[in-house]
This record gives sequence, C-alpha cells and structure tokens, in this order.
Amino acid sequence: MVSSPTPQHIEVLKKHFGHSEFRPTQWDIIHSIIVERRDSCAVMATGYGKSLCYQFPAVYTNGIALVISPLISLMQDQVLNLEVAGIPAVLMGAAQTSKVSAINGMLNGEYRVVYATPEWTLCDTGQSVLLELTESHNLTLVAIDEAHCVSQWGFDFRPKYRKLGELRKLLPNVPFLAVTATATPQVQRDICASLHFRNPKIVITSFDRPNLYFSVRLKDSDKDILGDLEKLMVRDGLVKKFPGSTIIYCPTKKATEKVAQALGQAGINCAVYHADLGQKIRREVHQRFVRDIVPVIVATVAFGMGIDKPDVRTIIHYGAPKEIESYYQEVGRAGRDGLPATCHVFYSSSDYATNKFFLSTLHGAFREHREKMFRLLQHYLESDSCRRRLLIEFFSKDEAANMTPNKRCCDNCSSNKIIKPKIPELDLREDALKLLGAVKVLDGKFGLGVPIRFLMAKKESRISSTYTRHHLYGSGKDDSEKWWKAIGRLLVKEGLLEEKAVVFGNRFAKGRFPCSTTDISIAGEQFLTNGDKDETVRLVPTPEIMSLAGRKLRMAAVKAFKEKAQIEKNARMTVGAEEQDTTERIPLSAVELSQAVSGSESSVSGQEAKLQNVVYTGLISLRGVLAAEMD
Repeated sequence: MVSSPTPQHIEVLKKHFGHSEFRPTQWDIIHSIIVERRDSCAVMATGYGKSLCYQFPAVYTNGIALVISPLISLMQDQVLNLEVAGIPAVLMGAAQTSKVSAINGMLNGEYRVVYATPEWTLCDTGQSVLLELTESHNLTLVAIDEAHCVSQWGFDFRPKYRKLGELRKLLPNVPFLAVTATATPQVQRDICASLHFRNPKIVITSFDRPNLYFSVRLKDSDKDILGDLEKLMVRDGLVKKFPGSTIIYCPTKKATEKVAQALGQAGINCAVYHADLGQKIRREVHQRFVRDIVPVIVATVAFGMGIDKPDVRTIIHYGAPKEIESYYQEVGRAGRDGLPATCHVFYSSSDYATNKFFLSTLHGAFREHREKMFRLLQHYLESDSCRRRLLIEFFSKDEAANMTPNKRCCDNCSSNKIIKPKIPELDLREDALKLLGAVKVLDGKFGLGVPIRFLMAKKESRISSTYTRHHLYGSGKDDSEKWWKAIGRLLVKEGLLEEKAVVFGNRFAKGRFPCSTTDISIAGEQFLTNGDKDETVRLVPTPEIMSLAGRKLRMAAVKAFKEKAQIEKNARMTVGAEEQDTTERIPLSAVELSQAVSGSESSVSGQEAKLQNVVYTGLISLRGVLAAEMD
C-alpha cells in the first residue's frame, strides 16, 4: 500500500515545481524511489509529466539525480529549464569530460540534477565519479530516459544503451528508474532484464491520447505532393496554410527535399531537417520551430526525441511510417498541451518497398519481430476499423477492449465506416490465380514487374518467345499495370507470394545494388493447385485495390449488360418473336443498370441468371467504392 504524500512533499512540489498535487502515477513512482528504494520501469504517455518523477526525489532529498538521455539537445533544454526554475543542473557529455569544475561541482553537491550521455556514464571518468557520489550517499537515483532504446525489440534500439546494465552492477544500492512513452509488454520485460532490475515496480499510464484525431489517405500521385497536402490546409486570406505548428515526416532525405520544395513554391514557410545537415543547422532549425519562427518542419525521423513543443497541432507522415511502434512515438509529439491535434498519413503501397527489402536482409527471431511490426502497420493503414483502438491494442489489449470509438477518434469513425453494412466482396481469386501462375511459369526469377508484363503481353526482353505461347500470356491485358501491382502486393501481404533479397554485382563493389525477387510460397502453391476449392484463403481488397476497382467494376457491369441484351435478342429470334428494337445501348447510370437486371421475367436461363448476378454485385460494390471516395 502506497502512503499518501506528506505536507513536506507537497511543500517542495509547490515551491520548486509549481504544482499543488501529484498525479497518481507520479507519486507511485516517487514513493518507490524515496521510500522503498526500489527499481521502477514507467511507461508514461507523452505529456504526463515523467521528468518530475526523477527531478523531485533529488530536490526533496537534497541529493543528485543522474539522468541518462540519448540527445544532447534535449538535455541542454532541460538544464536550461531547471536553472530558470532555480534548480541547479549540469550536462556531462563527451565535451565535458575534461571540465574539472563541473566534476568538482557534482562532488561538492552543487547540483540537484546531472544529465549525462550513455558514453560519459560508461567511461572510466564517469564511473569513478559515480562511485564517489555513491560512497558519499549523494546519489539519490539513476534515471534512464527514452528507455525503449535499451531493448533490442524496440524501434530505436541503441547498443550503448544496452550496456547501461553495467551501471546497475556498479551501483547496487541506488534505485534505478527507466522511463519511456512507448513500450510493449515484450519491450518492458527486455528493458528490466537488460538493466538487471531487481523486483522492479512496473507503472503504466493510459496509452490513449483522446485529443488526437487519426486519418489515413492514399496519395493521389507521387508527383502531386501539394495536391495531397492542400487537403489539410486552411485558407488565410489569399493563401493557404496548415492550422498551427506542423511536422511532416518523410521516409527519406530526398523525399524531405521534394516536399519542402513543393511547399516553398506554394509560398509556405517551412524548413528541412535530416541527419545529413550539420549539427549547427539542425540546432538552428529546431530552435526556429520551437520559437514559432518557422511553422512547418519537413523531416526524417531524425527530428524526433527532444522536441519540447507542446502546441504542435498537426503531424503528417507523407509516406508510410517504418512500423507501428515508431509511428505511435512520432504522433505522440502532437497536442502535448491537451488541445485537439490531428495526425495524418498519406501513403501508396509502393512506400512499402524499402521496408520490405530491409526486412528481407534480417534473420531469425529479430526478423520475425520486425515483420510482425510491419504487418501491424499495414493493417493500421488499410483497416476500416477504429484507428485509435488499433494503436492502443498494440500496447494494451485490455485498454483497447474497454474503449468506445466515437467520431472524434479517426476518419473511419467519423465517416461511420465501422458501422456501415459490408458491401459484397470483390472476387479476386481469378486474378490472384493468374498472377500466381505467371510467377510460377517464370520460375520466380524476377520481381513482380516481369510476371505482370507477361500477363499483359507487353514487350519484355527477359521473356523468351517460348513463354508467349503459354495460355496465361496476355490473359491480363484488359487490366492496368497498377491493378496487377496492387494484386501482387496483396498476395505478398497474404503470404501467397514471398520476396527474397538478392544483390547484383560484386558484394563489395561500388556499383552493386540490392533487389528482390518474388516467388510462390508453399501456401501460394496450395492455392494455385486448389483454386476456387480452397476455402482457407480469403482475399480482402486493400484500399488501393478498392480505389482501382471502380473502373474495373463499371466495365464488367457494362459487358454483362451487353451480353444479357444479346441473349434476349437471340432468344426472341429463335422463337420467331415479333421484331423489336434491340439496339444495344450502354447504360448511362447505375439506375438504368439496376433496372436492366431487375425485370419481371418469370424465368431466366442459368447463364442469364449468372450475368444478372454479376451486374448486381458489380453495382453494389461500385456504389460502395464511390461512397468511400466521396467520404
């Protein structure tokens, strides 16, 4: 049972931190440090006040809190904030190892909070200073911020952080605190094991951020960047702009430059941030954003930890995020002031290519873990379920089960997609069998491009004339290359096709380049053999396929309507019926198509009934596609 804070605790809280009470979880952690002297692992939502948990114990006990963080810029900001609040603090990094005055100040008890890099704490100088502080009983606790960096299963694993377990052995009587905003149960266990925690107290706040709204859209085109992003802008007089401070994440440095160029040409004040920029430039861009001089940052994930700006109103991922765990961390930078903020993703399925190749180079359990994270991201992007619930479920199934979706959750909830009646599914089996067959015919020697050109009967130097006589050659020419690529990506996602990494050229030569081939998996072979009889395979169309399906369904419906009209014409001619006007006419609207297949004939042939069903199913599916586009 955790005792309540005493009047003395509240007095220190008010005097030094300006608060009149602790949040429940904050006091649980502080109590475990200053009363129980127990190790703790805290997973705390962004904005919940984790820094108080390691700053207060040092101020209250008149000791020193050692805080280890991976980012110099973040620690510099924290030191400045504490000094402004009248709490003496110092940063110990590589540049400070020779500063005798800073070390003497620590040993003389002049500082309450000491920030340090993992490198300094693990070097000989750092460890000797820490041992001396322990002997003088001045070291109140060791806090490891951004503790997910410790875990090999985390999205931002850093080997130096993994070695921090050595400190636990060096300082056996000092309580340790690991804090992070992002850690699955697996990562939590790995953090505690790696740091050699003893009977740790695990504290977890809610993963829900109710002030955040989530949406996902397919890119209109990789070339129309501004057209995509303008959908999120508001008009301000004669110009458009984003509503408040905005971070746009891109998957590559090249993409950040392209997006920034498109915005700049539209007159939008923005700055680029990525790892190739010098440290001085990155620091300047960071400060200009924090001070509201630049309202929009276009960045890689290098612009991540250490963004101490509470009023970020919009987070945009222009390109699919790397995986689900890092995505949660990145959107967590929005709305830290508790006011409404929005988080958007624009993606195309081709965004997955870089991630898939990276995954194909990994091995063993680590590869399996990364593949799982990648599949969860795909599910999040392509799902018609509540996106907030999907994110929370990744970290806590119990919390997700107890939440009630509402219109403020996400695009799916606000458009009622999660409660709309399901439209008849597109039957993708025939196309799936064609593409699987083409991959098998070509022995899985190529990526998806060559089998697709084989199906479309397109000129391809790698397809010999022998293959052009195969019955599948040209069988897919009525559909677009985009359609077949979408089908291919679905088959990879469902495990019917598998990608394998290969490298062309000398392994160590400058001109070598990575590539991947696509072959049929064991499950794909079974599906190809069993075809329509295989009930274990359920091909659910992705948003990409649904967006391409409108034209395909319309063409199928028109073709079926024309075939039905020809059957009726032939039937009348056979029985010598009175000549009537049977001029074929392509219907102009869905209403006419619907009337054409819902006539009052008392009986129809089996073939005609089948055609009616094709038209009706096509109409209903097309209606659903059009409705989704209008949403």
